[in-house]
Amino acid sequence: MKRKKREVPAAARRAAAAVGGLLCAMAVAALAVTEGTGRAATPPVDDVHAVPVAAAETGLVCPMPAELEQPDVGDDEFSATPVDTTTSLTGAVLDGAEGTEPSLTTLDGAWAGDLTGPPAAGGGAAVREEQVPGARQLRVTPGGATFAAGTVASVTTEGDLRGMVAGPCAAPAVEHWLVGGSTAVGSSGRLVLQNPGRTPATVTLEAWGASGPVVLGSQSLVVVPPGEQVVTMLEAIAPDQSRLALRVTAEGGRVGAYVQHHRIEGLVPAGADLVVGGGAPAATTAVSGVLSTGEAVDDPHAPRLDLLAPGDQAGTANLAVLGPDGPVRLRGGEEVALEPGQVITLPLGGLPQGSYTVVVDADVPVVAGAAVDRMGTAAEAAVIDDDPYDRAWLAGQAAGSAGIVADGAVAVPADTAYGVTLSGVPDERDPDRIEDVTGSTEVELRGIGPDGEEAWTRTVDVPTGETVEVPWAELSELGDTVAVVAGQSADEPGVVWSVRLANEGDPTLFSVLAPTAPLAAGGDVSVRRVDAAG
Repeated sequence: MKRKKREVPAAARRAAAAVGGLLCAMAVAALAVTEGTGRAATPPVDDVHAVPVAAAETGLVCPMPAELEQPDVGDDEFSATPVDTTTSLTGAVLDGAEGTEPSLTTLDGAWAGDLTGPPAAGGGAAVREEQVPGARQLRVTPGGATFAAGTVASVTTEGDLRGMVAGPCAAPAVEHWLVGGSTAVGSSGRLVLQNPGRTPATVTLEAWGASGPVVLGSQSLVVVPPGEQVVTMLEAIAPDQSRLALRVTAEGGRVGAYVQHHRIEGLVPAGADLVVGGGAPAATTAVSGVLSTGEAVDDPHAPRLDLLAPGDQAGTANLAVLGPDGPVRLRGGEEVALEPGQVITLPLGGLPQGSYTVVVDADVPVVAGAAVDRMGTAAEAAVIDDDPYDRAWLAGQAAGSAGIVADGAVAVPADTAYGVTLSGVPDERDPDRIEDVTGSTEVELRGIGPDGEEAWTRTVDVPTGETVEVPWAELSELGDTVAVVAGQSADEPGVVWSVRLANEGDPTLFSVLAPTAPLAAGGDVSVRRVDAAG
């Protein structure tokens, strides 16, 4: 039976937001009252009260299905899209979902489906939607330690868009940093801006390339109407850029932002994926999930790391490469000179086969990302015999001095093989001393099943300075999994991790996703009554 669109959740969201805003305003007003001397009033301690303020409902904005801009040529043998693209959405909400029932909506808030499971009882909820027609939101009200994760994956087995184009459902924000993509010959990038709010958002775009800042002119301002999305072709506003980094800032509302990138080499598909937001500029960042198949140093398909110092000062970055057997020295690449405003690419060829994490420490704030290629096999009916490639873009993760905690979740699409990569990040990363680091961290992995309940648990010991891979061969025996959740003790050495997804029918179609952090829960706000005149 077809379900009717529900009106209550939207009204409830507006009411909850209004109440939360009023309480916050009362708290701020009370705490801001001053005496005639200009100093803050100091009432008796027992006049301060803690007022609980529930967390407002949160919407994670999901990518739209992957698609090509160019028209079909009318001949299937030479078509850019000779086969259909299949797109799925997988989501999970767990560990204390409270308040309104988790659900899926369109960008403008219209109901698009419920999640299964008993969230009201403190359990979990999950959803798998096949053939997603457009962008979705995963809506949930955070509870005590809620995790919410969603993944949209588009799979195309042939043609220019060949690859697994996958990205997470992410919280809208006023700032996004996107490191990756290109507009050089053979490459195309679609910048997608999504506005799930009720008011227009004015977005400012900034771009940097290999030669420095890219002048966008009037194209740097984009207005995104409420409940809609706007697509901008990057080759139209920033042409002939062999590498790119973007900053997206919004006024008037929070937006989602990502780049759908694909490229071809002559007539051979060379990969497609999403460039998603990573950590903001910081002195330390980490990129997890770099996969080496033993490529030579000069192999154009070897992994690569992109770095940008977006400020106006030059600097130096030091790299620590953590592999299966511990830290690995790069030949002349452990120290990198940073020119302000220039995207610098560091080839990672020459690494032994395995999974790696690259930790970047710089004396100026930097953002980072990486690209990994995987070779496939030419189709029997292909016009060109050259083997195609797929490419995954990896986002940099925050890894500040305050410590790294592995808590997070990644949703796993159906019919997808997956593996988990975990790296223990040492506090001491000096090249002359990093090989002497000791210790390890225990990380608890949990798998969430299609019913929203915990399906399995596994404890992984991650040695400091090393990268551990939990492969699909081991995880596939644990049962159908909708999401993987990781957690560690805050007083142990930090761990960064990622999940590598691969199409079960063709494992050379792949993508790598960083975890989604726990949602912010509600808390107490201190308020006090202050008698004041005027």
